[in-house]
Amino acid sequence: MSRSSHTDPAFRAYLRRFFPTMAIYVALVFISPGLIYALHPQGPLLWAIAILPALPLMAVFWIIGMLLIELRDEYVRMLEIRKALVATGFAMSAACAWGFLEVYAQTPHLPLFTVPILWFGGLGLGSAVNALMTRGSRADITE
Repeated sequence: MSRSSHTDPAFRAYLRRFFPTMAIYVALVFISPGLIYALHPQGPLLWAIAILPALPLMAVFWIIGMLLIELRDEYVRMLEIRKALVATGFAMSAACAWGFLEVYAQTPHLPLFTVPILWFGGLGLGSAVNALMTRGSRADITE
């Protein structure tokens, strides 16, 4: 992120959406198992409680999409899109490779919610790719 992106209204809107959503996610990660333990729900109620922590993560994908739509600077938008593409390639490649390891090499099964976690980690990798690819370009000289 360039220095100017911290003042961009799209990034400010992103942060206003992102932090409350993640606070809800953290709360639901603890609340959902507690509800399941306390209520011993069955059927649709169990499914509803179990899916609660996924809802804020789903919202984060929408929040990132809104950032891409609201960014006015096309160069900064391209950097964010590249970051997301690197994250997607990283997460999908890791999921594909691990899936075959599970099938053919009897490695431990990983829950599917690992894939979005890998994707979010891949955003960091995408930031590193952007930093390497933009050395000396506009991203480094923007004040």
